[in-house]
Amino acid sequence: MLGQTRGSGRTGRAQMSHGFLVTFSGLDGSGKSSQAVTLQRSLAGRNISVARAWAGQKPMLSYPFLALVRFLGYTHRRKIQGVAFVERDLRRNRALARLWPLVLALDFVPKTIVSVRLPLRKGRIVICDRYVYDLLAELLHEGMLGERTKRMLIELTPRADLAFLMDVDEKLAWERALVPGRAREQPYYDLLQRRKVYLELGREMGMVVMNGQGDVAQNHRMILTKTMDGLMPAVERGGQEHGLRVGTPAYSSWSQRFADHH
Repeated sequence: MLGQTRGSGRTGRAQMSHGFLVTFSGLDGSGKSSQAVTLQRSLAGRNISVARAWAGQKPMLSYPFLALVRFLGYTHRRKIQGVAFVERDLRRNRALARLWPLVLALDFVPKTIVSVRLPLRKGRIVICDRYVYDLLAELLHEGMLGERTKRMLIELTPRADLAFLMDVDEKLAWERALVPGRAREQPYYDLLQRRKVYLELGREMGMVVMNGQGDVAQNHRMILTKTMDGLMPAVERGGQEHGLRVGTPAYSSWSQRFADHH
């Protein structure tokens, strides 16, 4: 809901019927989380209520499968400069490799239903740190994603209204990965090849590619501008769906409530 702070109880502000989804994807260390948090704060400063989600990998339903993979010896852990990394080589086992996309979906799809789809249905703006594009990039990079599974994952998740791809070169991504305290355990993979997959996927999905090595504040201003520009048509559609005719005083009042904060 636009113009309503969480828990404020105030109503009568411009509202979207189907919500608005902004996603951030990219290599680990590309700046996704920082930009997602900054965007949320900037929108909150404009009295725009936002739900923030994280759709990264966290084993829940898939935990028994991961335990089996570890037991069979396909999970490798290593420490580099004191930082823990994990690598799974499932391609050595054909059966496990075929199951892997479905196992990841067991965790990913329910998580997005709760943290993304439900808030969107309530007409909220959702900012998601990591999304289905990151899952697709991982599986494509590992050679474990067929066209049918790819379509299924895309169809099971809400389509992003605005998808940002934070792009950094592999050298900077690796330097950031080695910063102590980033995460208890990080995935280990070929950063150069994964970056190529991300860029190709970004072109296919029409993502907005941001230079994650550029000025952080300038990147934020560009992201905020694109977000606000994208929100205005969504609010206008919400007004029309509420029976307000374009050009009438009631419609102008509806859209102005949002424009005042642009």
